[in-house]
This record gives sequence, structure tokens and C-alpha cells, in this order.
Amino acid sequence: MTARKKNETGIRIPFRLWYGLATGFLVIPVIVFMTGYLRWYVGVPLALCMIVFSVITVCSCTKPAGGKTALASSAKDINMPLRYLVGFAVFAVFLAWFSGVGEFIYSLQDHAIRRATLSDLVSYKWPVIYDYSTQTNPDVIKEIGKTSGKTALMYYFTYWMPAALFGKLFGRTAADVFLMLWTAIGIFLTLLGMAKLNGRACVTQPIFYMFFGGLDVIPTIVHSVTGYDLWTSIEGWVPNMAYYCNMSELANVFHQCVPCFLVTVLVMLSVNTRSFGLTGGLLFAYSPFGVFGILPVILTAVFRKDMRQDVKGTLKDLFTPVNILSAAIMLVVFGSFYMGNANGAGKTGFTWTFYSSFGLFVICYLCFLIIEVLPVTAVLFKRYRKDPFFICAAVCMTLIPVYMMTWVNDFAMRASMPSRFIMCVLLAAMFKDLYDEDKERIRRQKKLEKKKAARLAFAILTVILMMFPGFVNAYLIAGCQATGEPDRKDMVGSFGNVNNATDGSIEYAYVINNQFYTDDYMDSFFFRYLGKT
Repeated sequence: MTARKKNETGIRIPFRLWYGLATGFLVIPVIVFMTGYLRWYVGVPLALCMIVFSVITVCSCTKPAGGKTALASSAKDINMPLRYLVGFAVFAVFLAWFSGVGEFIYSLQDHAIRRATLSDLVSYKWPVIYDYSTQTNPDVIKEIGKTSGKTALMYYFTYWMPAALFGKLFGRTAADVFLMLWTAIGIFLTLLGMAKLNGRACVTQPIFYMFFGGLDVIPTIVHSVTGYDLWTSIEGWVPNMAYYCNMSELANVFHQCVPCFLVTVLVMLSVNTRSFGLTGGLLFAYSPFGVFGILPVILTAVFRKDMRQDVKGTLKDLFTPVNILSAAIMLVVFGSFYMGNANGAGKTGFTWTFYSSFGLFVICYLCFLIIEVLPVTAVLFKRYRKDPFFICAAVCMTLIPVYMMTWVNDFAMRASMPSRFIMCVLLAAMFKDLYDEDKERIRRQKKLEKKKAARLAFAILTVILMMFPGFVNAYLIAGCQATGEPDRKDMVGSFGNVNNATDGSIEYAYVINNQFYTDDYMDSFFFRYLGKT
């Protein structure tokens, strides 16, 4: 590792402080949801329980498994030069703004729905209930098929709750600013965690956080030459299977990926198993499909070498009140809330059942693995082939596409987020190390060996090409902003009175009717026993 520049100011961030801020970032929206959406005699006690569990978790975050002697502060804490700390903070605010959070810049099509979600959480009483009679667009009414009755907003919108509360107090613009800054905090905390995992802060962490993706440039070139019919977009080049680059995730589903990335880092940095029920349970509030992806990562952490104990010690650390009760609370509250909307899952089953033939599925699946899984695995394999998190990520990324939920397979896109972010973290570490090692090697022998130089050049070229989808998204956003291209952020407006039924590539009224509305909400377990009425 290179020596710190002379007279460069170093900042030490206590690990417990970082862990507490990260946990607070995840638990605060859950507390707002519980106190705002649940009956007071249910919500207040559960919110207090989550606060107590969070405090216990933070207090024990530096105590290794099995009661082993705690590491010295210098080994646990996050140390970085001031310039990196400031740089990460500025980058986090920029990326949140550039991704369209708060819609202060040109935003992609999903923001029409994201903006309406925050708007309704600000303007409607909680729980948010709509009256069909308020719809005025005839095309929307035709799609919904109803002009009377009530329906509830049931969706994983917990991420917006603090901003919505702020907006109720200070207005809609304040809510937008709060949401953007809240997202920046989540990005900043994740970057700090990446720096801890990588050994030191480096420019590779924000670069890969923003641009990590697959080798989608290859099917894009093939489509441009042959025009094959299965291609629909840069990252949608085979039916029913898609992994999206980080930039695309941030610009469309920031409410899922920002918490998911942070949870993944928390799990990777955990030194004991006494809080995994809380950490994994909190993700359920933000990304139900993401929980399927974080469970294998948690299991990998449980059986990691430094976590291993005898059977009694392992069970003692796993079956703690924090693990059991926090997971149970999250499952009951949010599980019952999501189950109230039975239409949200759409088509569900093994992916091959949605192909015209099993042979076509096999061809598409193998091509998908070659483009989305093999490149990053090949680049990292030599260095991390014995790393349990790398093995877990590679296996999960290989298996997740064989199952499908929703018409666009949100399961594959969201369940893969933890594994794909592990690869992102490892790539950032690898290129940080290559930079350090090569500088030292050049000082010693002036030039790299030809074989190693060729291998390094191949890895760099592969990773640059993997950034292609992220650069395309960034180019689209920046270009449309520069030319004044109108976006679609107000196409929906409010779920209570949808402005447009459709807009070219997306049918807003159909999506809202099937994924956000719940007509028989009063018959659900959530509203019968837990939620305000």
C-alpha cells in the first residue's frame, strides 16, 4: 500500500459510530412507518422495540463471535484522508442528484411513479386511501374499470417515509430536498463501508459504485448488426432475465438499491452473528425480493472462518432476542402489508416455463451467464477464488435467473443486488490493490512483466466494457438535461388522479392498478389487526 502523502490530514471514524449511523439510516424509516401506519398501541411498542434492538446491535458490533477478545480500535475503525472524506460526501450528493432523486434533473421514466409515491405520502393522510371517484382521465378510468369505491396504497414505500414526514411539516419542495440528501447519506455511508472492506479509501470505490454493470455492450453490438428480435434494450436483450447496472438501479429504483447496498456492506463487515436478524429484517421494508438475495450472504457470513464456533456457541449467538424478535416483527408487519396486495407478483414460476421451448431457454440462459456473470467472475477469480463472499455471489448470480416473479422478472433484478454489489466491492478492492502494487513494482523494476501486463490490460479492458450500460444511462441523463428534453416525472402526478394512462413504452395506469392498488384492503390481516383504519 502506498504511503500517505506528507502532512496529509487523516480522519479516524469510529467503527461503532459508522455502524450506528448505518443502522439508524435503515431503522428510522421503519420507525416512521410503524408510528404513522399502525394503530398507536401496536406501532409505538414495536417502534420502541426496534430502537432498543438497534441500540443493542450497535453496542455489540465490535464484539467478535464467541466472546473473543475485541480488536484494537486502530484495527476496527475507518481511517481515511480528509480529502477522501470530503470527496466521498460531495460525490454522494452529486450521485443522488444526478440519479434524479427529488427530480431536480432529467429523470428516467420510473420517476413518474416515484414522484407520485412521495407526493401522495405527503398530501394524503396515513394510511393512504384513494377514492376511485377522483379519477378524471377517461383512459385511466377505462384501464382501472371502476368509478366508485376505495383502494389502499400497498407497496414497499418505506424509504420515502422520513421525506414524506418532513414534507408534511415544511412542504413538498422540502420533501424533495430531504429525499435527495437522505439518499446521499445512504450512498456516503456505503462508500465508507467499502473503504473499510477495501483497506483504504480510493477513487475506485465511487467509480464502481456508480458504473458497475455487465458486458451488455456485446449483445448491443450484435443487435445493431443483426437486429435480432429478442433484444428490447441495452440490459433487456433476452426475455425474462435481466441484471441492471448500478447507474440504472440508482436512476430507477434508488429506494431499493441504496438500502440493499448498505445492508450488504453491513453484513460483510459484521464480526458476530448476533444482529443478522435485524440487519436482514430491515431490508424487508425496502426490497422484499432483495431479502432473498441477502439470505445467502448472511449464511456465508455465519459460516465464515472467523465466525466459526462450537455448536453451542453458534446457536447462542444466532438465537438471540435481537435476531429472533426483530426478524419476527419485520416479517409480521411488512409481510402482512405486502400480502394484502396479491396482484403485485404477476407471473411466477421457473423461468423456462415462460419460453416457447426449453431449448430456447437454455440458449438464452447460457448467453445471459456469459454476458452478466462470467466476465466479472473471470476478472476476480484468481485473486478471490477462496473468498466465501465471492463464491456466494458467483453461485447466486448463476442461479437467480432460473426463477421468475412479475412480468419483467423483478425477482432476478432485485434478488441479485446483494451478490452483484459484492462483486462491485471486490472489483473496487482489486483495482485499488493493482494501483498500489503497480506503483511499487514500477519503482522497483521500472516496467511490468509482459505476461502480467497483458493480463492486467485484459482485466482493465473487460471492466471498462462492463461500464458501458452505466455510461449510456449517464449520457442519456446528462444529454437530455443539457438539451432541455422534457422528462416524464409528472406523467402520473398522483395515484388518486393519474394524469396519463400510458406514455409510449410504459402503461402507467396498468402498472398502478396491478402493483399499487388494493381494493379489499380491509379484509387483509394488516388492516384488520395492525394498521390504522
